[in-house]
Amino acid sequence: MLMTIYVPISIAANIIGVCSKTLRRWDQSGIFSASFRTPGKHRRYDLLIVKSFKDRNIINQSDTCTPVIPKLAIRVALYSRVSSSKQKKRGDLDRQEQQLQHFCIKNNLKVVNSFKDVGSGLNDSRVGLRRLIKFVSTGSCDQVLVSYSDRLARFGTNSLKLCFSAFGVNLKFLGGTSGGLINSKEGELVNDITSILYSYMGKLYRMRRGKNISEDT
Repeated sequence: MLMTIYVPISIAANIIGVCSKTLRRWDQSGIFSASFRTPGKHRRYDLLIVKSFKDRNIINQSDTCTPVIPKLAIRVALYSRVSSSKQKKRGDLDRQEQQLQHFCIKNNLKVVNSFKDVGSGLNDSRVGLRRLIKFVSTGSCDQVLVSYSDRLARFGTNSLKLCFSAFGVNLKFLGGTSGGLINSKEGELVNDITSILYSYMGKLYRMRRGKNISEDT
């Protein structure tokens, strides 16, 4: 689920490159309106819309109220993962990326990079994931797009979402959870239990593997 981040007028004005007075004038004239107002009548702006407006527009310094021509779409980084080489060979990894690419084309989103991994979702040291996090931290994209939440990680997706949001980047999952569960409290509980089981299964496998190696040597 995409987490919407709202910012005050001062931050929105700074991102776009104009003063707060100009944004108030744009709001009144309908050129660029605030998403909503607080009970205290303070304007709040959707961060993704603000960044998109900045990318689409070149501000005329002599007349900041003049609408301008769109130039750039929202910048998106893609992430895909499969658990095994067998899944990669049968094309699962490529199909994931193609699904994400088609979504971006349909919604006029600009793909600026694509990251892939073959490995367990419990492994937080995946090369592709680490490169994605570094890419986000450089401010090189506005949104990270993943097919399902467990493709990104079995655990810690909320932490990653908060991490990305600190850099002004939204994390979006096209299909929620790969199990096809509905977005409900019951579905979240089942997903949490499944993730815990995967974690213990992974630990048990590593323990047994280590024991077998020790006995062989």
